[in-house]
Amino acid sequence: MTFYSYEHLYTQNQEPNFWFIFVLTALSAALIVTGFLYFKNRKDNKYRDLAVIFVFAIALFFGINYNNYEKQIDINNQTNQTLTLMRSISNEKKISKKKLYSNSSSLTEGMLIKAGKDYYRVSFDNNVNSYTLNKASIVDTSQINLVK
Repeated sequence: MTFYSYEHLYTQNQEPNFWFIFVLTALSAALIVTGFLYFKNRKDNKYRDLAVIFVFAIALFFGINYNNYEKQIDINNQTNQTLTLMRSISNEKKISKKKLYSNSSSLTEGMLIKAGKDYYRVSFDNNVNSYTLNKASIVDTSQINLVK
C-alpha cells in the first residue's frame, strides 16, 4: 500500500507540463524562422509550404493535447481537494503537514490518512462537505510504502 506525503501531492500538483511547453516552443520557433525566410525570399515557395506545415503541426498538436489538458485539470482539482482535507486534518489533530500521508490523491470513501503513527479511515457525507475520521489498524505495516 502506497501513501503519499502532503509535500509530494502539492509538488506534483504544481508541476507544469514541460514536454508540452518544449514542443510548442520548438514548433513556434520553426514557424518564425520559416516565416522570416519566406518573407526574405518570396520567390521560393518551399518556405511558405514549410510555414503552412508548421501552422498545421501546431494546430494538430493543440488538438491532440487539449484532451490531456482537460484530464490534467481534473486531476489537479481532485488533488487540491485531497490537500484541503489534509490541511483540515492537520489543524484538527494539531499535526504538522509533514507528518501527513494519504493513500489516494483524490477524495474517495474509505481512503486512509496516516497522521504521525496513527492511521485513520475517512468517511464523507453525500456532498463531500464534511468528513469523519475513524481510527484504523493496518494488518501488515511492512507492506506500506511512504512516498515523500
